[in-house]
Amino acid sequence: MKAEAAEILDILDQVMAIVQAGPQDLSWQSRYADEAELVGDLTDHSELIRRDDTSRLPDLKFLFLVTSPLCEIAASSGWLETYTALGNRFDRLYERLA
Repeated sequence: MKAEAAEILDILDQVMAIVQAGPQDLSWQSRYADEAELVGDLTDHSELIRRDDTSRLPDLKFLFLVTSPLCEIAASSGWLETYTALGNRFDRLYERLA
């Protein structure tokens, strides 16, 4: 596994920890019906990267865009600053992998 992929897994682990630490406000986005669907999507991304499968990396990049569903969840749930820092880190890694 490339170092960049390991770092992306670290980002996903941090997001997952935040999401699972408490209730998330999903009302400002329409991608996820509930927290279980959000956790399932993040888990799927993690599992693919662990298998060196980067086929969904563009979809993951979408989740780290400003005003994406994940951004809306972070903003309405009180962790936008952390999301922004993780998103900026993700963007740098994505450029090296793409």
